[in-house]
Amino acid sequence: MSLHYEWTLGLRLRPDAPESFLAELRFHLGLTDQLPDDPVLEYDWPCLVADSDDALPGGGIRSLVVQQPHLGRPGSLGLFVRTFVLDDGMYELMQSVPMWLAPWSLTQGWIGEAREELDLHPWLYFYVQNGHAYVAEPGKTIEPLSDGAPPFTLRQTTDIPEPPGGAGPRLLATRRT
Repeated sequence: MSLHYEWTLGLRLRPDAPESFLAELRFHLGLTDQLPDDPVLEYDWPCLVADSDDALPGGGIRSLVVQQPHLGRPGSLGLFVRTFVLDDGMYELMQSVPMWLAPWSLTQGWIGEAREELDLHPWLYFYVQNGHAYVAEPGKTIEPLSDGAPPFTLRQTTDIPEPPGGAGPRLLATRRT
């Protein structure tokens, strides 16, 4: 018997994400039927869409919406996916999709989790930092998904862009008490 995994991803995309990336993302979300020319992912099917008869309560969810959560800052696209994946597919997808999303993620830190369908707790957590994807089992060290990625150093999740030079989020105002 095969295992199934509930996979949830949620992040904001950078405002400068190229149209080629967004077109491929729309295809993998099932929002368009046309796979773009020269896709990055090696899937010719919408890999982020759950089957209509999956066992997830409420079904699979996929959302790509324009959001502007911070006044005075550029808007971004918010991505949310909740899907149900067979074990073989999960092992493939978890190696490729987070690394594909990472360079265009405005969100820095936690971006999702995977849970085996019968377990109470997540099996893996997914993270992004400075264009690199990371993964960790609960309570374990956060490890890069690709060779050459720097160690994961974030202490919190944010979607506030870093200023030039990468000195961390800019403090826009201070208040004295």
